[in-house]
Amino acid sequence: MKKKLLLTISILTLSLSLSSCSNFLNYPKEEIQSGKNETQTNEGTDTLNKSKEIDYSQVMSNVQKLQEMINEKFLDVNDADVDLELGIYKGVMESLKDPYSEYYSEEEFKALNEQTAGEFGGIGVEVTLNENGLIEIVSPIKGTPGEKAGLRTGDIITHIEGESVNGYSLNQAVTLMRGEANTDVNITILRGTGKNQEVKDFKITRAIIEVESVHSQMLDNNIGYVLLTGFQERTAKDFKTAVDSLISKGAKSLILDLRNNPGGLLDQTVEIADYLMDEATVISVRYKNDKNNEDIKVKDGKMDIPMITLINGGSASASEVLSGALQDNKRSLIVGELSFGKGIIQQIYPINNNGKKEGVKITVAEFYTPNGKQIHKVGISPDYEVKIPDGVTKIGVENLEDDTQLQKAIELLKE
Repeated sequence: MKKKLLLTISILTLSLSLSSCSNFLNYPKEEIQSGKNETQTNEGTDTLNKSKEIDYSQVMSNVQKLQEMINEKFLDVNDADVDLELGIYKGVMESLKDPYSEYYSEEEFKALNEQTAGEFGGIGVEVTLNENGLIEIVSPIKGTPGEKAGLRTGDIITHIEGESVNGYSLNQAVTLMRGEANTDVNITILRGTGKNQEVKDFKITRAIIEVESVHSQMLDNNIGYVLLTGFQERTAKDFKTAVDSLISKGAKSLILDLRNNPGGLLDQTVEIADYLMDEATVISVRYKNDKNNEDIKVKDGKMDIPMITLINGGSASASEVLSGALQDNKRSLIVGELSFGKGIIQQIYPINNNGKKEGVKITVAEFYTPNGKQIHKVGISPDYEVKIPDGVTKIGVENLEDDTQLQKAIELLKE
């Protein structure tokens, strides 16, 4: 691959206390430096809907009147440090009614960049705003305090430190959960539906989350197994090293496990696809301006042994890009359950606000599989749908006896 891509296609990656699942994808432009969520481009300034002209002088007059009213009347019962200017910027983005377009304070923007580097402070779960506007856990990150405490995909976070988060943005909820390592945070979740619904409280000790995104080992019958938990800056390199090592040890086939993988950097995703496939389209990207539409392609794949890919409801964004590309190009059969369904692209822009390094993330495009199948709110359908039995909470090689999806992948590779 000649062209370096920097897309963060994640179901989130806010890296505040936990990481936020806002499925953002930082689309490649020459101004974006490889491996960084930074750009010097001024593109995107015309992305707001201009069908209704704004009288800015009237707006500023109204804002001034509001500020005077606040100064005179507002009873700050919480004695909060109110930043009205930041609130204005955040309000502009919230008016788009898109949970994935956000304005970031300096602290939030710093945290966002830390997440993609693969190290951040928090409890280690990926979250999103679901269709009902609730804070939903997409997946706990393997080996983190959130996973160890027992948080699960699909849990709805209702309270943080006893405070209801109903109506909160991702940033607000995540900010409440972030904090120093070795300090505790109390989280209340709602799990299940109907008669099986239950409320559970968790006291979780925060930690520095160092994400090792690639985990590999040899299975019986010369089957190599690689689990990808995310797509960070080192993932593609570590993935290729892991697979090459498995092949050198005698692996004749490969299982790629993308279950509960919320996504990450698209350049890493495309680099892995380039290693696995030869002369293939990875995704089709469609913008507001059709002139910018393009297909992202790869060539010269170096790995050609048979493979099976595992997905589930926690597989999102970059995971859906990779699994969809492997499926459409007939490189790998897909086993498991319908994926999450995050297929829109957000561009990240740094903003120098009087010396404060703030930023904005805005939805700019949607991506489709090579065959033109929609991913957003649809997901990737497996070739072999296999459910995990009720009551089974742990999957993977260490729990092979209960992991019916992994069992099916092994069965297919043995045929």
